[in-house]
Amino acid sequence: MTRLKNLCTLSAAALALVLLSACSSLINREQPDENSQSATQDRSDDPLRYRAKVHTELASNYFQRGQMSVALEELREAIRLDARYGVAHSILGLVHADLGEYAKADAAFQLAVSVAPAEGDIRNNYGSYLCRQNRVKEGLEQFDAALKLPLYTTPQIALENAGSCALEGAMIRPAETYFTRLVQIQPFNSRGYQGLAAIALKTARLDDARQQVRMGLGAQPQSAELFFYGACAEKRLGDRAAEDSYTQQLKSRFANSPLNEQLAKGGCE
Repeated sequence: MTRLKNLCTLSAAALALVLLSACSSLINREQPDENSQSATQDRSDDPLRYRAKVHTELASNYFQRGQMSVALEELREAIRLDARYGVAHSILGLVHADLGEYAKADAAFQLAVSVAPAEGDIRNNYGSYLCRQNRVKEGLEQFDAALKLPLYTTPQIALENAGSCALEGAMIRPAETYFTRLVQIQPFNSRGYQGLAAIALKTARLDDARQQVRMGLGAQPQSAELFFYGACAEKRLGDRAAEDSYTQQLKSRFANSPLNEQLAKGGCE
């Protein structure tokens, strides 16, 4: 998976809502299965597209291992075989972004969207890239485009990414809308509650923050951020026993989290 930096901070190190890339879902979805009927149909119906998929899968694996030059070779071969295979262009964009080649990344993502406008994963990748470049409005446009696609199968990824991106850009109301939608479609996923807790703390709605933390801890996965938000909310509400409980759970469950040090220093701002 591509290396993505955390967005959505209430303070410099605190509210680390991780921006999720769709690269892994692209890889899993496109991985050829020699025993499957679909793989056989791909080979017979469009052999060039099938070969492009295979080279893109190889490139993805090399990319994950940090072998960028080999990944680039595989992607170039995939595009040579099928220049309209949007996934290859999208992953090429991720590689160029990881290398700091942003003009090339822009061009690759734009071409990916151009040849495959109905691929939600591609638009999510592009939106994630744009948000990491602090191009928040453009990034949200790509997430919104993905979410409007009726056949997009992983809207939870785009919703979390969009919420994180909007909050990082100080767009509180849109961020809250995205995270609320995430909770509605995945009530047992803690990420939406985590985002809403971050917003509630940021806007000093402390009772709401308390409630969102409790809801999040009743879902999965439990995260260091949720215990951190809980401690901060209870500190501001004046409940010392609850604050100490969250602090101790953060220490015991996430001993290596930098949020422990931040809490020790009194940092909730």
